[in-house]
Amino acid sequence: MIRIECSGCGSKLNAKDELAGQTRKCPKCGQPIQIPEAPPSPETEAIPLVESTDQHAQHATEVHLPTKHFPDRLDRQNRYLILDKAKLVALWEKQTNGWMLKTGFGFVQATRNYDQLPAQGDFKLVELQLRMDDDGLRLDGLLCYQLAKRWALTNLDKGDDKILKSITGYGFLNKQQKAAVQKILKEFFMRNVWEGATDVLDYLANSDYHSPGTVEVPADH
Repeated sequence: MIRIECSGCGSKLNAKDELAGQTRKCPKCGQPIQIPEAPPSPETEAIPLVESTDQHAQHATEVHLPTKHFPDRLDRQNRYLILDKAKLVALWEKQTNGWMLKTGFGFVQATRNYDQLPAQGDFKLVELQLRMDDDGLRLDGLLCYQLAKRWALTNLDKGDDKILKSITGYGFLNKQQKAAVQKILKEFFMRNVWEGATDVLDYLANSDYHSPGTVEVPADH
């Protein structure tokens, strides 16, 4: 058995000896992994590597996520979304005055509308990773986090970064949530920002809700 580590998410993986020299996708994040000929020494308990190259067939919910340091500060270049089971609830970007709540009348500041912050629910925090290159702003990846079921959104009026304390693990987006993210990309960004992020767009177009919400765009995009 060959033991390897995913460079994308840090998961410890097991691969059968006959897979040596081949490339397979990480069952956690979908990152392509080159399986070495000589196995490195194991450090921690590993996750079995799925032989199938079809990421959509992998049941990520059965994989134990590795211990990882979640962010404690919002990246000022990125955009952040909070979704309930079907729609956008709030968004954040550095140009706005903190977290903005989505209402039937548009967006309002969370700091001035704390009475509208739900005390409980199933919410996902989505990070749209962006980078600036010579041609302008580009979508570089997507991360999804699960928030605590209670009191998570009541932190939105206490400061930009407070919501990160409510992260309980990585999250998964259902079909309605993916559609909501696609709509936001088209409404808030010019087409040239996201059109080259094919991995992210493929993930959002896929109706499989078992796929983990962690997508990175190759550096050559």
